[in-house]
Amino acid sequence: MSRAKLSREHKRQLGQFLTPPFIARAIVERLCISPSERVLEPALGSGAFVFALLDALGEHLTPARLLRWVQTHLYGCEIDVQIMERFVAEWRARGLGVLPKNIVRGDFFRWLPPSCDQRAALNRHLYFRSPLAFFDLIIGNPPFGGSIDPLIQDELDQIFGTRNGMKIKKETYAFFLVKCLDMLKLGGRLCFICSDTVLTIPTMLGLRYLLQEQCEIEISRVPGQFEETTQNLVLITLVKHGRKASHIRVFGDRAKTKDVEVTPNLSWRVNGEYARYFEGQTLGDKFVASSGMTTGNNALFLRKIVNGLIAEPYEFSFAQEPITLAGEVERARLGKLSDAQRLTIREREQRGEMRRIVHWEQRQTPLAVPVPHADYRFYNKATSAVVYAAPEWVIFWRDQGAYVYTFKKTGKWYLHGVGGRPYFEKEGITWSLIAPRLYTRWLPPGYILDSGAPCAFLKPGVEHDELFFVMGWTLTDLCNRILKQVINHTRNIQSKDFERLPYPDWVPPRSKDDAIAFIKELVHKAMTGKRFNADHPSLQSLNEFYKYQPRRLRPVVAYTTASAQARLF
Repeated sequence: MSRAKLSREHKRQLGQFLTPPFIARAIVERLCISPSERVLEPALGSGAFVFALLDALGEHLTPARLLRWVQTHLYGCEIDVQIMERFVAEWRARGLGVLPKNIVRGDFFRWLPPSCDQRAALNRHLYFRSPLAFFDLIIGNPPFGGSIDPLIQDELDQIFGTRNGMKIKKETYAFFLVKCLDMLKLGGRLCFICSDTVLTIPTMLGLRYLLQEQCEIEISRVPGQFEETTQNLVLITLVKHGRKASHIRVFGDRAKTKDVEVTPNLSWRVNGEYARYFEGQTLGDKFVASSGMTTGNNALFLRKIVNGLIAEPYEFSFAQEPITLAGEVERARLGKLSDAQRLTIREREQRGEMRRIVHWEQRQTPLAVPVPHADYRFYNKATSAVVYAAPEWVIFWRDQGAYVYTFKKTGKWYLHGVGGRPYFEKEGITWSLIAPRLYTRWLPPGYILDSGAPCAFLKPGVEHDELFFVMGWTLTDLCNRILKQVINHTRNIQSKDFERLPYPDWVPPRSKDDAIAFIKELVHKAMTGKRFNADHPSLQSLNEFYKYQPRRLRPVVAYTTASAQARLF
């Protein structure tokens, strides 16, 4: 986890968005709580769910019986000291007496019910030997996008980071769900307000698999709006059966589990209509997609092209700096180094070893440089242009990028990697990472890749024309509906999202040839100055080329290039 994330303002660091009381009441009213149920709220906040529970039970229990229920059946945990004080103040104002011992101020990731072995909290083997199936109902609004205590990140990853051989993303709400599922009895219910990223994004695939293998699942709308966040939220309700259900209910519709399982990301937004597209290959069978790099300092290395020129404000050179233990600790992930690493670094420090670093000086007057130029390469920044975009940026790339690579290598730990490096300067397809749909365009050879514009490249042995055939497919309305409905409904379009899209093998050979010729002509027109957008008639014509046809009904004669060619103008 990056230092930047750990240094965010307090509320964001905790992933804390308090539930409005009226939303908590509406959710509790749907659940029909029984006084026999043992209930946990693992992220109490200011108590919206707890007080909604007490109000609901108070309609059926005498005050004395309600207090006994509180002392014996209600459990809760809250990490934030100030928010916990607000909860306690409200508790006392309601005349509920002393706070029960089962409601505590603390980190839920370090907490287990009193009946469990407390040593198990951060010991993987002891954790799984503890009697975890303890609660009848777990309810709440777990933190989203919060920072996990760096002292226990690795231990938590060992406990919650892998289930069924699949990775669970190290995300606060995901780890909350995994731990709470462990603590839920068979037949028990879990009801969480949750980020809607749980529905489709590839990084939550392992979590979806875990939940659908054990639970009956229902996804519904949150009954009201949060003022504290614009994050899209859903209400996820689970009943733990210990076996796979035949379907998942999503916003009132039934998604068959067998249809979910044909999608490469185990999408909970699939239905029978979309499942049929995943019967054959995916784009990942023919392409490898990759993100690009972050330079670590765009202002230092990137230059805007203006009338064929760039302004170079710096003079670059290499320098040397001593290797020190203090410097290596500063650069290490979470400031952690093993004893062996520390010993090696101390020895290098004692020998006076040096490392190469990048040095730069401001020029008195920026140097005007015509491009193309041997010291620069075109840089593939994101744009909403489709089909083709003329180069607008370059990156300082003297000595085959030695200055950029050196700067990255000697920076903070999370900047060391160079994403997409094997694909630099290769021909491919590219698009904007953040966009409502795929704005794909042809990427000519010669570009260095930016993280904001993922790219896809043909695998060895795949025919070159597949580049244009697939590019045309990604510009169709059907492909984008599949992308945003099934693969990843958020505005992010990651490289792996591209690979998970179905390959349109339902298109007959004649139509495929016509589509390739048509896309090549579109690229030619775009390179000579014509501009396209997703609604342009020429791009809308692509929908006919790639229209789904059951394999047994494919016609021999297909939509022709000539009929579409007229729409280019």
